[in-house]
Amino acid sequence: MEASRKNGCILRWEIKNLWYCWLKRGESIKSATFKLHPTESTNWSLTLYPKSILTENRVGLYLRREIDSFRSIIIEVSFQFEILDANGSSLKVGKRLTRDFPPCCVAGMKEFATEDEIFGTEKENFFPRDTLTVQCTVFIELKIPISSKYFTSVTFFQTNCRSFIWHIDGFSSLRRGAANNFKIMDESESILASIFIDVDPQREISLKMTLLDEGLKCFSFKFSVIDCEGEKVNFGNYNFFGSNFDRMKKLLISREQLMRNQRLYLPNDVLSLACEYSFPTRDILHVYEEGNYQMTSTPVTKKPTEYKKKPIVEDLKSMYDDAVFCDVELQTPSQTFPGHKNILSARSPVFRKMFSSDMKEKNCGQVDITDLENDTVHRMLIYIYTDVLEDLQFESASELYSAADKYEILSLKEKCSSFLKDSLNPTNACDLLALADRHQDDDLKCAVQDYILSHDNVLCSVEWKDFMTSNLQLAADIMYREVRLTKI
Repeated sequence: MEASRKNGCILRWEIKNLWYCWLKRGESIKSATFKLHPTESTNWSLTLYPKSILTENRVGLYLRREIDSFRSIIIEVSFQFEILDANGSSLKVGKRLTRDFPPCCVAGMKEFATEDEIFGTEKENFFPRDTLTVQCTVFIELKIPISSKYFTSVTFFQTNCRSFIWHIDGFSSLRRGAANNFKIMDESESILASIFIDVDPQREISLKMTLLDEGLKCFSFKFSVIDCEGEKVNFGNYNFFGSNFDRMKKLLISREQLMRNQRLYLPNDVLSLACEYSFPTRDILHVYEEGNYQMTSTPVTKKPTEYKKKPIVEDLKSMYDDAVFCDVELQTPSQTFPGHKNILSARSPVFRKMFSSDMKEKNCGQVDITDLENDTVHRMLIYIYTDVLEDLQFESASELYSAADKYEILSLKEKCSSFLKDSLNPTNACDLLALADRHQDDDLKCAVQDYILSHDNVLCSVEWKDFMTSNLQLAADIMYREVRLTKI
């Protein structure tokens, strides 16, 4: 009898919006069916129990053989589960199991992970971009060889996404405990939930949500303040889930900040909040695809090369844009910029010192910036998170250069300096020379001096005449260098 041959494949299951999972304890969700035989004779699926019925705080994961044309054959299978991060690397690997599978047989691990890992303390690692990625590497003992394949099933917990604008009149006179609530209704005008805002006269603005439809398990909110020009300023994302519906959540802007910028944020003493929110439907959508690949080792734990990885800078920019898990604020006289201490510290020694020593910024979670324009702070943060400079002009590059020098972001300072050198012309040369001198940048200063000395029209310009009045010593240095070059 011909010896059996072992065949391998990878089953990958992406579960999107799992945070919105409305399943009760003991209920499961199943992937699309994977067809592993060339003649589509053996059918398999994966099953996830987000809340295990057998063990508290455990997530169960199982491999199931569905009904197929080999009904009388018991197939020996070795398999191994993994949870992958956003880049396809293994976060958690289960032990390799070997079982005999008749049709409709289920085998797996009732305690593959904990609920705290996936939905709690390790959520950002196990659950990037609201997607849990489960992988099962399968080896089947068959006399008929099957081709090695890579199968992907994507399951969507579908959601309703809506928005509303909430105008709170007489904000400056609001007192703690006042009835400031907004009722959220569906299309039939049935009330789903009520959201309540509580204003502490001293500092904090908090949100509390009361769920009125027991069929809903979670809500996700994004709150923005609409300023006097109609622009939205994001002040945080908030999730209400399970037992924490009645917990107060603090907005990323305080009453004090709003009152200090009353003209911008409280026109006519009205606080206007733009709210975007989402909550789950009870609909689930499955998408399935497959592809060939070469099995080179056992087990295979990496994505095939045809899968494109999302650049990390996109994820970091998304964290900045959406203000995800921010723990610090950069406050200018007219705007607040949420940020992350760890990212700021990694990019700037000045921020690192602020957040690691006993300075007020570490204790209060706010960095006051009074000497930079809003646009400059925004550009600096975009660079910190993405290493990208956006649409620079001479003026914005000059301001950003000063910010980079202040916070010792050397790579940003070098890029701004290079841009400014390339942008030199007779009109801006004097301004750039003064800028280089203020920041004691000898390299930039010499480059500007050389430019001026090689362009006679600078010394004949109105800008140079004004420059000699306000920067006599710098002008004298230029003239001295010109005299020396002439003698040479």
